[in-house]
Amino acid sequence: MVSKKQVLALIAKALGVPKVSEDSSMENQADWDSLIHLSILIALDEATKGKAADISELAQASSVREILTLLERNSLLSN
Repeated sequence: MVSKKQVLALIAKALGVPKVSEDSSMENQADWDSLIHLSILIALDEATKGKAADISELAQASSVREILTLLERNSLLSN
């Protein structure tokens, strides 16, 4: 399991920015492209010990909010 804070930190790191919020998305983050998205997915998979790879919807998630929702829905997000 990962915390919301961890998810925000790993997405920010992948994007090369100091921080992101739940409102951050491909729409408002200029550098968030398909390659960065893949980096985010890999980081999430490492952080969840391979469990994030089982969530096929993560590949289509285009915002931090969607990613958090999917992780929570699949019992991978802790408080």
